[in-house]
Amino acid sequence: MAGLCGVVGEGTQHLHRVASDLEWTGEETTATYEDGDVGVFGAFTAESEADQPVRVGGDTHLWVWGSVFGVERENGYHPRDRTAESTAAYCARLYRELGEGFVTGLNGDFVVVLHDRDGGTLSVFTDRLGLRDTYYCQPDDETFVFSTAAQSLSRHPAVEPAFDPELAAEFLACGCRTFGTRTPLADTHRFHPGAVTTVDTGMLDLAMEPYWVPRYHPEDRSFSYFVDEFTERFRAAVSERLHPDREYGLLLSGGADSRLVLAAMDETERQHVAAYTLGDWRNREVRTAEAVAGTAGVDFTLLERDREYHERSLQRTPRLSNFVGRFDQAHAEGMMDRIRPEVDEMITASFADTNCNGYSFPRRSVRLGPVGTVFFPWFEPMDSIDAYIDYWLDDPPEFLADSVDVEATLHEEIQSTHGGINHHGVRYGSPEELFVCGALMPRTNGSVLFLLQSLRQHCPAWSPFVDNRLVDLYLSMPTRYFARRNVIHRAMERLDPGLAAIRYADTGVPIDWPFAAHFLGDLAVRFHDAYLPVNEPPEPYLSHGSWPDIPELVRETSFVWEALQRHEETIRTLPFLDWEGALACYRDHMDGGDRYKELYGLLTLLELPVTGRIVEHAG
Repeated sequence: MAGLCGVVGEGTQHLHRVASDLEWTGEETTATYEDGDVGVFGAFTAESEADQPVRVGGDTHLWVWGSVFGVERENGYHPRDRTAESTAAYCARLYRELGEGFVTGLNGDFVVVLHDRDGGTLSVFTDRLGLRDTYYCQPDDETFVFSTAAQSLSRHPAVEPAFDPELAAEFLACGCRTFGTRTPLADTHRFHPGAVTTVDTGMLDLAMEPYWVPRYHPEDRSFSYFVDEFTERFRAAVSERLHPDREYGLLLSGGADSRLVLAAMDETERQHVAAYTLGDWRNREVRTAEAVAGTAGVDFTLLERDREYHERSLQRTPRLSNFVGRFDQAHAEGMMDRIRPEVDEMITASFADTNCNGYSFPRRSVRLGPVGTVFFPWFEPMDSIDAYIDYWLDDPPEFLADSVDVEATLHEEIQSTHGGINHHGVRYGSPEELFVCGALMPRTNGSVLFLLQSLRQHCPAWSPFVDNRLVDLYLSMPTRYFARRNVIHRAMERLDPGLAAIRYADTGVPIDWPFAAHFLGDLAVRFHDAYLPVNEPPEPYLSHGSWPDIPELVRETSFVWEALQRHEETIRTLPFLDWEGALACYRDHMDGGDRYKELYGLLTLLELPVTGRIVEHAG
């Protein structure tokens, strides 16, 4: 896998073992640095970024894995000229000028490692949202190991692989996500987002200093003001990320988010973009995406999944996992061997729903049979830790052992402290801020990160929705605008009326129609698909959406059952799992229940390479 890893103290001779997990395609460019008690390894998908480390003066060296698009300084925001120098050279220049404070204004997703040999320190700088999640453990007083691939840490012989039973159960019960700086691996931590963590290379003492903390300060302004600001900032975010000499692949759906990326481009910029849509057949979603690509004047390719796509994904993607999603949520990884030869970078619309539409807020809802869950434009109260826990925790799945109590773990890990709330090692100012900022920072609190993580193993990949200026705007919008308005739809209307006029696949009405029309259209489309189907899917497990009918796919195939049988001994060995409960969950699904998320989450954990090492070590 592409990324960075390192060893400080004793055991630097074992760096190659940790590094063995950081090559995925076999086409990465790698670099190894060893200097006494410090060893660092980097694997990069872009050859232009591989000339690392960069010397920043004296015996100080700097590495960067990630993307940096500009910097906010005292005299305003300065976009980076991507044609002038590499990302590492750019950061090194800023460091020479500003010292460690250079990171404060950086706009992008990155992890920076700085070794100051004379000062006897190694520092890790994380981006504001923790999008380049990086992990560390200190197995003894003489060894410190870090890596952007959490599972690779246990490759070091000083690290004894083991699960933290309570946090592993929490991972499975809360939708395959890990909160804050905690991980399901025992004594393994995530570097705090928006912070500088410094390791004394002699004593191995750690000091962490946050440089950015999200604060929710809603401004009493009109919705049109926020639309104006969002449109201008989004257009700038897209333009600044495009390099004139590169070719881009855009993951395009039939919705609004990825369509807005095209709307923000001018005709010249679109000439360097090709659209790729994943689908199982030429359904409504695919036809809508094709219409969008045609109107925008970009090439369109349907990447058609077959019946075994999820089975192959289960065999492949868990190796990439940092405990930030189910195996199927790296949903484009299986197609990247086809895309990679055609593009230099990938663009997604990841995080648009969270950053712009308040998808981390608890909406009032009702279940309407085959129509599914209907969400109303009102939020549930967001005024207590209990409300937050209730939002994230449904009934724990049967396959969790009686010895673990996920609700008790959440109450232990999310507590009021002096001046705020400590949520798994990250502090927020109030319960409302916990809801508003909790899914934003760190981004690992939301499972959608697995899509972007998996793309990065093939080529540079980014989302324009992750931009400091847009995050600042999000943190100033009143919650009422997230419930009953849609800033993306209104921005689309302003940037490209032609694209806005194309019907939204999920609602059947043009993007530029008002919120109420989309709400009613969504109900009408679901009712029509359930009771008055036209152009029915050719197979029962197919759908008109971006994904197949996964519950039906599980019932029509045998790979889930075969995987459970294959891992029976592992389930019986791990103390937080229960084999009879796993069977009960599977049988409930086969009898008509919708348990695929729980089953897919369990299989994700069972297929992790580190799980195999843990079971082997326990034996």
